[in-house]
Amino acid sequence: MNISEIMLVLEKWNFWSQRIDTGFRRPVYFEKLNKLLRMSEIVALTGVRRSGKSTLILQLIEELIAKGTSAKNTLYINFEEPNFSDKLNVKFLVRIFDAYLEAVAPKGRVYLFLDEVQMVSGWERFVVSLYDRKVDVKIFVTGSSSKLLMGEISTLLSGRYVSEIIYPLSFREFLDFKKVDYSFLVQSPKFYTYLREYIEFGGFPKVVKEKDAYGKKILLIEYFNSILERDILFRHKIKNERDIGEIANFSLANISGKISTYRLEKDFGISNPNSRRYFEYFKEAFLLQFVPFFSYSVKKQTYNPQKVFSIDTGLRNAVSFKFSEDIGKLLENIVLLELLRKKEKPYYWEGKNEIDFVLRRGHQVSELINVCYSLENASTLEREVKALKEGIGEFKNTKAKIIYWEGQPKKHKKIKFINILDFLLGK
Repeated sequence: MNISEIMLVLEKWNFWSQRIDTGFRRPVYFEKLNKLLRMSEIVALTGVRRSGKSTLILQLIEELIAKGTSAKNTLYINFEEPNFSDKLNVKFLVRIFDAYLEAVAPKGRVYLFLDEVQMVSGWERFVVSLYDRKVDVKIFVTGSSSKLLMGEISTLLSGRYVSEIIYPLSFREFLDFKKVDYSFLVQSPKFYTYLREYIEFGGFPKVVKEKDAYGKKILLIEYFNSILERDILFRHKIKNERDIGEIANFSLANISGKISTYRLEKDFGISNPNSRRYFEYFKEAFLLQFVPFFSYSVKKQTYNPQKVFSIDTGLRNAVSFKFSEDIGKLLENIVLLELLRKKEKPYYWEGKNEIDFVLRRGHQVSELINVCYSLENASTLEREVKALKEGIGEFKNTKAKIIYWEGQPKKHKKIKFINILDFLLGK
């Protein structure tokens, strides 16, 4: 492509001669990115496809321009652009940047945004070259892979970058998106209706915006297929589409359950090594989240199966076609995602009874959490309390809580009861 052809493509993505609708702002991320603008380090945004990374980048550009930066000093490159698809290597990336410098001729600091940069082989060499030569360029990169900054790339960029994972909307953001005031009366029936919608359809921004239930499901199935095809099958050059689809569907249908590669070998005939490899790919693409067994022994931690969860409950429901009968599992999934947003690294633990989530502070266990739908079922409540009491006996000086949907909280000397709405909204 010559300079004029490259610029024609760039024109439609950039603010140089047009306004672009950037939609709903997410303060929890936007404020962080604004602060990172002042730092010299490369900023890397990762997260599942369609979680809002590109929108955040465009909003940041819009904010820069609103505060006085010339639009010409911003360059956004989308590497999923069809016109670039057969040319994605570091030489072409350099050519794009040079074409921009020549055609636009920006004066002063340039803000460079490289979207879905993992599509470009060798991108890190270009970025490090700009950084190390102290070229006056602030660089943001995004990617739908948790391994965007791992291995050799991590070594090459060591000390030069900061990173942030972008998740689908939290419940608080979901209500903000719908312009719902949650400053009072959060346990009214209205909020449970919103929560049920959030759990059923999830927090992908475009899905939340879509008003029709059928339209939401179509979008979610499209997202699921896109993650499998582009972030797993294509990226890892896998030809066995059937195995990938079966494991993904099985995992999503069994959220909050322990996942075993030996069971997959028995049920689906997929070898243990292949199952392990596929799970790594699902994790890398952010489709699945895994919670390991807690033990101070690395051997025990590795030996025990992990629990599996979905990056979005809506995505899971669209694929597995189950909702009401799985509300307890979905509630646990929602709690996990909220813990991850708070940068916790949850484990589960099992003695005679199971504890859903174990949190740590340093080397010490700091909190034990069980999640249940209803406190009205006496046997369920007894099971949850019994598990936490066992955990309190095992891990000294730890807090314990039960997060629940319905029922009257009980008084317990060592266990706190917190309603799911209060937990999600930080009440």
